[in-house]
Amino acid sequence: MNVKNEIIKYGRILFEMGLTESSHSGNISVRHGNKIFIKKHGTMMGSLSEDDIVEISLVDQKNYDIASSEVYSHVEIYKNTESNAIIHAHTIYAIVLSISENTDRIVPVDAEGKYYLKYIPVIDIENPVASKELAMSLGYVMKEHKMAVVKGHGTFARGKDLGEALKNLTLVESISKIIYLNKVYKNSL
Repeated sequence: MNVKNEIIKYGRILFEMGLTESSHSGNISVRHGNKIFIKKHGTMMGSLSEDDIVEISLVDQKNYDIASSEVYSHVEIYKNTESNAIIHAHTIYAIVLSISENTDRIVPVDAEGKYYLKYIPVIDIENPVASKELAMSLGYVMKEHKMAVVKGHGTFARGKDLGEALKNLTLVESISKIIYLNKVYKNSL
């Protein structure tokens, strides 16, 4: 399967799983050497075509203007890690936790979450959407972590391929959902 078809496949999976907040939100990319294939800005995650994916370079900024608005975040993560795939989604439960808790991390309470992670870093910055500040913060944090939640914005997950990036993204959302529902349940007693 070619790279663009992989991105199309995983974009559809993200949308069908309800991991994108709206029809056009989120972004996805794959790195091959110094080239990155990334979803174009303003395209629908669940119905991507090959024309909705642009090739860019880590070396120059050609086509950055039509790439995802989070293009600089993807570039910084690739520059600082060995990952070959990144998924960003506006994951509802992770967003809710990031804005309702005054913390720099989400700590799993469930057995599976604890098995995989000690915590998920939460990045709290002034300009959390499509900013150079976000890109630099993600590049730094994701050197050590395969996933991070941006306060009020969503989850970024990286992996050796899109399958691992999706696994990491869904793990964050599962952990967040369990924490949230556990709090709701405890408050209802």
